Amino acid sequence: MERHLGPDRPPGLLAHVAGPTEDGWRIINIWQDEAAFRRFQSERLVRAAGLAAQEDGFDPTKAAHFRSMSVDGAEMPF
Repeated sequence: MERHLGPDRPPGLLAHVAGPTEDGWRIINIWQDEAAFRRFQSERLVRAAGLAAQEDGFDPTKAAHFRSMSVDGAEMPF
């Protein structure tokens, strides 16, 4: 999947952290705003998932669902 996304950082992506868990793999991304994520999703993520399914046997039905939330100001934990 990663190789289909391309090497450059998408506009609006502030941080990307990934690592193994007991259940598979967890990826956490922090975006400037939801609009930046939605652009990335429609312009790159959907295409990359399709290519990974065709070429690498990636099964999108086994991927966890996306969960998003917005926080700012007093809600920030630091």
